[in-house]
Amino acid sequence: MALISTKTALVLIEFQNEFTTGGGKLHNAVKGVMSSTNMLDNAKATMDAARQKGVLICHCPITFSDDYKELSEDPYGILANVKAGGAFKRSEWGGAICDAMQPGDDDIIIQGKSGLCGFASTNLNFVLRHNSIEHVALAGFLVSSLHHKPT
Repeated sequence: MALISTKTALVLIEFQNEFTTGGGKLHNAVKGVMSSTNMLDNAKATMDAARQKGVLICHCPITFSDDYKELSEDPYGILANVKAGGAFKRSEWGGAICDAMQPGDDDIIIQGKSGLCGFASTNLNFVLRHNSIEHVALAGFLVSSLHHKPT
């Protein structure tokens, strides 16, 4: 089956300084795997090639307000660690998309990701449907957490 580029989206998940860049609060946890797989260079090459073919590029960052009011007083799991470590604040460098993966003029930045699922708390489903997307490729961090039950 051949993919039609205009009906395909590449969703780039959490390519933010906290993960990708030295000095990021979670960089040390992922830098070994990033280095051994040449992850960031490969992701950029994939993004650039997809963009040239007319694939819709969607950046899906996770961000929070400075006081984490989006989360409960006692979050659990990964989000508890994010809050405790002061990571992914919208107003800070760590929450910004890293230099290598900067959005292009026609890219879409998905809004509202403040949980693990990229569909439940965002406009991703809306963007994909309104752009007549039939095929989705995922790349990034915690990709296994970006799940969706078709409706």
